[in-house]
Amino acid sequence: MINNTVRVDEKGRELQNHGNLAFPCAWYCSGPNQGDVPWHWHEEIELVYLSKGTLQCAVGNRRFPLRKGEALFINTGIPHAFFEESGIPYEESDIVFHPRLIYGDVGSIFYEKYILPLMRCPSMAGFAFRKDLDWQREAALSIKEAVTVCRTKPELYEFTVREALTNVFTLLLRHNSGELQQTEARSSFLMERVKRMLDYFHSHYQESISVEQLAKQANICKRECQRDFKKVLGLTPSQYFEQYRLAMSLRLLTESSCSIIEIADQCGFQSPSYFTKLFREKYGVTPTAFRSGAPLLHSDLK
Repeated sequence: MINNTVRVDEKGRELQNHGNLAFPCAWYCSGPNQGDVPWHWHEEIELVYLSKGTLQCAVGNRRFPLRKGEALFINTGIPHAFFEESGIPYEESDIVFHPRLIYGDVGSIFYEKYILPLMRCPSMAGFAFRKDLDWQREAALSIKEAVTVCRTKPELYEFTVREALTNVFTLLLRHNSGELQQTEARSSFLMERVKRMLDYFHSHYQESISVEQLAKQANICKRECQRDFKKVLGLTPSQYFEQYRLAMSLRLLTESSCSIIEIADQCGFQSPSYFTKLFREKYGVTPTAFRSGAPLLHSDLK
């Protein structure tokens, strides 16, 4: 299915159900001129495979530029976003699944010995599979296979998907054993603090929000709030505000009949003219032109 729209709750957690309780796994694909995928997070693990062009992926405070034939692992609970590059058509597919598809039951050896340390590893928030190493190329092809099988659903496809995903985990664990020796939680305190501030912003982004208000939600000062955002997201709070509001405006321009003035107000911009200015700077066209069918000309990752 093609789905570039991400609906999130007041905590920034994605609302989409990925598969179901019996088979907690789903696939998605997207292509050019569909806008950025805004910052969000979910409990499931996400695997991305790029079959055409290039794509800028942000996972926490790290940036992963992907090229054709490369793939990306995104760990559970990590904020992430995708950004289309100007003038470069792309096609990417995602497998989003709950890790219990691999480990079975909590308490199993697969959970305790392998998957839990991976989910807790500070340096494994995201990992790119490149084409120049055999094992990484194999992992990327396994992700591609899982996507294909999820899409076509041949007989017994669930077994094939689980086998392909298990191979990705096996390769990732085997070749990163040193990283997994780290036993401390994955910067959990800092991550939870930023999520708390995101909770507040996502519930009030239609309003005028100051960095001081945001910092108050985590009982920290303005400077520490700015530092935390930079460490976790690689953005200042103001940059995040702007990025998120523009992503929300794209949805309203596409899905609603609201006027430009109404959209500017609903997305928390100071004025329609300021909204138009930021929109044109980011996407290369005005909101009115985009609604009339003009393509997004660029979508730079700040």
